[in-house]
Amino acid sequence: MKLSKLLKGISCNEITQDCEVASIIHDSRKVKKGSLFVAIKGMKSDGHDYILDAVSKGAVAVMSNGRSLDNLPVPVVKVKNTRACMSQISANFYDHPSKDLNVIGVTGTNGKTSVTQLLYNLLNKNDLVTGTLGTLGFSTPTGMSTTGFTTPESVELHQLLQMMKLGGVENAVMEISSHALELNRVDDVNINIAIFTNLSQDHLDFHGSMENYFQAKLKLFSNLDESSIAIVNMDDEYGKRILKNINCQSITYGVDKNADLLLIESNLSIDSTNLLMRWKNQKFSVTSNLIGSHNVENLLASIATALVSGISIYEIQSCMKYELIIPGRMEKVDLNEKGIAIIDYAHTPDAYDKTLFTIKNMAPKEYEIITVFGCGGDRDKEKRPIMGQIAEKYSDKLIITSDNPRFEELEDIIVDIEKGLSYKNYKIIKNRREAILNALNDMTEKTILVILGKGRDDYELIGDKKIKHSDFDILNANLK
Repeated sequence: MKLSKLLKGISCNEITQDCEVASIIHDSRKVKKGSLFVAIKGMKSDGHDYILDAVSKGAVAVMSNGRSLDNLPVPVVKVKNTRACMSQISANFYDHPSKDLNVIGVTGTNGKTSVTQLLYNLLNKNDLVTGTLGTLGFSTPTGMSTTGFTTPESVELHQLLQMMKLGGVENAVMEISSHALELNRVDDVNINIAIFTNLSQDHLDFHGSMENYFQAKLKLFSNLDESSIAIVNMDDEYGKRILKNINCQSITYGVDKNADLLLIESNLSIDSTNLLMRWKNQKFSVTSNLIGSHNVENLLASIATALVSGISIYEIQSCMKYELIIPGRMEKVDLNEKGIAIIDYAHTPDAYDKTLFTIKNMAPKEYEIITVFGCGGDRDKEKRPIMGQIAEKYSDKLIITSDNPRFEELEDIIVDIEKGLSYKNYKIIKNRREAILNALNDMTEKTILVILGKGRDDYELIGDKKIKHSDFDILNANLK
């Protein structure tokens, strides 16, 4: 595509030299002949420092915020915000694929992955060809691949949406993180339905405050046009604020008497969840194999979205009868005579509370709960003692271990966790594999082992390295 065509709608300096652009690249290490290199500022580095390197590797043009080297042998596109403009040119380059898809965006602190997978199941079983994009990766009915991000950078995002379009996908259900919203990754994605699950403390190391965190989420809804639909959790205080700031149709769910999809009653067990609801004066029930109080919210969000997508109550009920496994989300592993283990991705105080509360209240009174957990490094430190306190409240034994320490000292993370603990009935086992094996050795047939933080991740981040690690694989390798 010609550079001049790529820049359609972009406010920039006049380009006196046109050229053919073969790819859009924001990582100088991946630049190849024919690339337009977009210099963006990351968490640890600034692409503007690598402009010369990009040109030497074959970049035919550079987009910068004004910081560029003099006398570059290629055109320099100077813009105010390179991230925002990268979103625009990515949409142009891939011919705006989201306009030809029904895009459903899911945002919130917790529940994004579960809601996305529930909708993937509901829509596909009703012959609505659907793909997903999120924490678990990029999927269509024909297969799945990993992306490494909840919401990829705008270039990769539009490329994946184009792949969906060309592959015959009609509905794209995607997780939208607060980072993606703040960093302009989804600015030029046409969102038809936006879902808000909840908001609780997380990512304050990035956003600085809960208000800033909320404002990032709000961007998704304030940018919806009149033809879009907002699906909002009415029981969440931030959900109520979102409803005051939208100009499109809204559908609400929850126990609030004014909710469009009203939860009348819920019955939870260790094996299933049964919900009694009301929609447009019609009462109906749904039974799912998904467990946990947090999955009540996830089911309501998914059912509300399915209803406005034209799926009947009968069809929803029928689909829910199929056993659904959401990898790493309250995922049960039967350990035979050793009892059961539950793996969950919970990594916020709110998710800890909902997950452990559910397990504690569903487990027989004679059962012992052992919880293995840690906290991520280089992330919000304030939540660590809170998570320790919650884990202690619902567990009989605790094992504190590693969970993506990144560049932070693991010992410092553990000290922060310990600040929330009031008694000494816990172990510190720094190696996560050894921590899980130790817990397995302590189990009986009346033990529930809860492993929090990583879900189905197959790696651990230590320093600048991805170390191979899977909680799930460790459990399965030690089944007798």
